[in-house]
Amino acid sequence: MHRICIAPLLLAVLMALSSPAAAACAPADITSITTTSAALAPYNPFTSFSPRIVTVSVVAAKACAIELAFLSPTAPAQMSGAGTLAYDVQATIGGASLLFQGGSPINTAHIDVPGGATAGTANVQIVVPAAQIVANGLYADAGLTLQAFDKTGVIYSLLKSTSLSVTGSVAKVCQFTLPQSPTLNFSSAISNGMANSAVVQSVTFNGVSCTAPTVVQLGGGPMQSPDAPSAAAGLDNFINYRATATFSSATTTLDTSAQTLSTSAGQSTAGGATTDGVLTVNVNLLTGRLLQAGRYQTTLTVTIDPTL
Repeated sequence: MHRICIAPLLLAVLMALSSPAAAACAPADITSITTTSAALAPYNPFTSFSPRIVTVSVVAAKACAIELAFLSPTAPAQMSGAGTLAYDVQATIGGASLLFQGGSPINTAHIDVPGGATAGTANVQIVVPAAQIVANGLYADAGLTLQAFDKTGVIYSLLKSTSLSVTGSVAKVCQFTLPQSPTLNFSSAISNGMANSAVVQSVTFNGVSCTAPTVVQLGGGPMQSPDAPSAAAGLDNFINYRATATFSSATTTLDTSAQTLSTSAGQSTAGGATTDGVLTVNVNLLTGRLLQAGRYQTTLTVTIDPTL
């Protein structure tokens, strides 16, 4: 008698254990697919970009398992504006790209949907690689499509699609490489206590890159002598100089006998981005009165500013 009772019980347990956690979904079972905003923070190509987390919510009429992928005409995907800004949609764990160009996706994000009025959710991240030097302004991609699939074995069956608009902007920023020898020594330009204005020394800034047209500024005062805080009668304890900075079409000249700040009237370019440009600064001393003995020094500040 015990054998007759136990066998059906064991059979029922085995059947329960072998039942799938979630049934296959049909297109009619999907009630809605929604996402949080895909508006990105302003992009600076010279710093790291924090990924934008987007939450996908799927509501279905019954419990089922769904795979998500993003159909894009290109890989990586691209936002368009004054230039082209590449980006990727990735899994938040592991960083696998969820983009595909048709057919069956290679990688997907998984969602278990409880069914009824309760949504299943999954997070994905939008990543914009650094060092994309493109023109500043607004960017957008309206060609990205979020697709939800039912997966049986290796077979993907499309259930529902919805467009996902990705928007962003590129900030007005510049970056350049500091010169290896930023110090100019004019000792050879001073003879018998007089400054020789014919001696010109130069410093070059390479790798100047900007996302927008920029002005050039020079700031500084005369060379001062810490050894001679006060000048003797008939002598100077300072040396004025003239500095000219040129970056593409932007040029400015600072004459410390008349000013402490000079800004170029024009910008480096008429529009767009600049990559690996060169900024050159030429400096010569201005001849004044006989100089008091001592050391003379100052700091000349070179600024490229795309926000002016």
